[in-house]
Amino acid sequence: MLQKKYYKVIGILGAVTAYPFIVVSIILTPWFNFYDNALSDLGNIAWNAPVAYLYNTGLVLSGLLVAFFALLTSLKHRSWKYLSWSLLLMLTGIDLALIGVFPEDAGRIHGLVSVIFFTMMIIVMLVYFFCSLVVKNYFTGTLSLILSIASAIVWIVEWDWKGVAIQETVTSIMATVWLLRVSSETVDFSKTRWDTLSILPSTRVKHYSPRCPCKRRHLALESFS
Repeated sequence: MLQKKYYKVIGILGAVTAYPFIVVSIILTPWFNFYDNALSDLGNIAWNAPVAYLYNTGLVLSGLLVAFFALLTSLKHRSWKYLSWSLLLMLTGIDLALIGVFPEDAGRIHGLVSVIFFTMMIIVMLVYFFCSLVVKNYFTGTLSLILSIASAIVWIVEWDWKGVAIQETVTSIMATVWLLRVSSETVDFSKTRWDTLSILPSTRVKHYSPRCPCKRRHLALESFS
């Protein structure tokens, strides 16, 4: 199993990896406009090849890293206080990768996985908030609640501009802030024993006592050897 500091790095990389690809794609796409376009327009192969391949690659890499971080978190901490949100985060990361696998010109499936991604991020942060209350991790919990509510508001409000690139950017940054905080989190949610899931059977190490007849016989045999 990877050490704690290494899988935290994976989470941080998952949070920021997509941004260099997005920024470069915007620079190489002169017709892109935040007010009129969606970020997914950058990944439209029919409109924006070969830049679209760069954009989609960034989404796939970021999604896989996020999913891998969530998987490692789930394996390392088998408490419901972790699994409640880490499994959801793993599905969210996989869904982010699918946005790159099925770009805008792939049809309705792209719109479906995009909506699922932004919805899942709101749900994950909200679930994390409730888990944080259990262990009295109020700072991260409050941050999660604020970001989840703010993200929902951004999507619910009808804005004056035509495109959704601004909404996508703002909510993605919120999700990034949350994931960076969670990736560097030092509070161990699984310290409480009464609610830890026993996924693997417990094993006990038996120590031989010097007074055990079996042990004395073993020592006697060694003295004659």
